[in-house]
Amino acid sequence: MDTRFLRSVRWLACVGFLFGASILPAAAQDGPKLYVFTSGSLGGFPKAALQIGATGNIDWAPVSFYVIKHPKGNVMFDTGNNDKTITDPDGWWGPLAKGFGLKMTKDDAIPVQLAKIGLKPDDIKYVVVGHLHLDHGGNVGQFKNSTLVAQDDEFKAAWWPDVGYSLYYIPGDFAETKNMKTIRLNGDFDLFDDGSVRLVRAPGHTPGSQFMVVKLPKTGTAILTSDVVYLQESLDKNLIPPIPGTQSPGDAYKSYEKIRHIRDVDNAKLFIGHDPELFKAAKKAPEFYD
Repeated sequence: MDTRFLRSVRWLACVGFLFGASILPAAAQDGPKLYVFTSGSLGGFPKAALQIGATGNIDWAPVSFYVIKHPKGNVMFDTGNNDKTITDPDGWWGPLAKGFGLKMTKDDAIPVQLAKIGLKPDDIKYVVVGHLHLDHGGNVGQFKNSTLVAQDDEFKAAWWPDVGYSLYYIPGDFAETKNMKTIRLNGDFDLFDDGSVRLVRAPGHTPGSQFMVVKLPKTGTAILTSDVVYLQESLDKNLIPPIPGTQSPGDAYKSYEKIRHIRDVDNAKLFIGHDPELFKAAKKAPEFYD
């Protein structure tokens, strides 16, 4: 066979391989990316609200939420304070707005924040909430076309809270959940069935609290705690919040242990939603962790 013909065949095959690789969708070539946001802030309230026996005040605390851009669909973890508190904090939160020093501006609104990374609420495939308290489930109603993922016990706790535990649940925040597509969990869950985004049931703060574990190609393991843990110090010193910030002390301690175990085994990076120092040190959207 003509050697020039063979060389031509090999050259065309090589070009075809390279060209085929170049036209693969970007999402197929990229791994997950984690983006950090804040939905306003809290401040000027007693630290004892977050830790039993603590003294002094929390001067400033973020209200964090997160987005994972994943090849199989965008995921949002927690949804922050309801955007209605930007113009009507007292009407929506009542006395808690002043009690926790709530601060929200138009720049903190969910659509404005998501636009930093080129997304709209309808671009979010899954909305996962660590729990449905007012500063974590506040905006679930903006994601009517997303699938809401929460523990079944958390839906029940929000809609029918035990006596004394209704303080941090605002029915208007999650009224749309009755009309949304939902995945109601009773335990741990691998969202994409590939180990990249896992939900870990972790009751204690509320009956249906959960945290998220994200596997990133370069950063490694990231743990998004929601309010399973309030502060890094709380985790290190085993300090839990008082009632109604803790629904079950025994379960809260066990959930702390779950987080510490994963942190230590995987050398995981912690993202604790209300910890001021961790938030200040974190990359904020549009920067990301990959």
